[in-house]
Amino acid sequence: MEDPARDIYTVVYQLTATDSPDVQKAAVEKYMTPDVSFRHPLCEVKSSERSRDELLGIYVWYRVLSPKIDSQVDSVVYDKDKGLLYVEVVQWFKLVFLPVTPAPARLIIRLSLRQQDGLFYIAEQEDFYHTDDFTALLVPPIAPFVKSFLVGSTKASNFFARTANFFGYWRPTVAEAPTPSEAELYSKDD
Repeated sequence: MEDPARDIYTVVYQLTATDSPDVQKAAVEKYMTPDVSFRHPLCEVKSSERSRDELLGIYVWYRVLSPKIDSQVDSVVYDKDKGLLYVEVVQWFKLVFLPVTPAPARLIIRLSLRQQDGLFYIAEQEDFYHTDDFTALLVPPIAPFVKSFLVGSTKASNFFARTANFFGYWRPTVAEAPTPSEAELYSKDD
């Protein structure tokens, strides 16, 4: 990539949503280092001499499982000093054998880049999903149950926190909170 923040839109499309396996393979070979590593909630590729070929196999299987994928890049943050690219993507993925409508699933992709000969290559890819988004990606009909579970977990956490506070555990002192300016969180010089 010449300009990672701009080029990543095309890279994401070619890796996940293209209709051509040849375009997908060419994208893996063009944009990723031969020793690329990959972490995902369901699989991992350790960096090695031929890890790019292993990662290509994952991308190919991804398309076999869902022949029609739509991907939309919503946000890109590029930390040039650290060589990191953060990409927020929404995907509509449907397992080929499930008779359901694909649901949108949001993920954050963290890419570590390596510069060589004036170009940037993906040396490491990490995919991060929220539990309900990951469920929507794989089995959309059960996503509402997962969301309900998450809400229930929140309510249970708060109940148990109040119970612990009642018995004196991890109880903050009750004091009047200062305003942000009194706490010197904001400087008038800023």
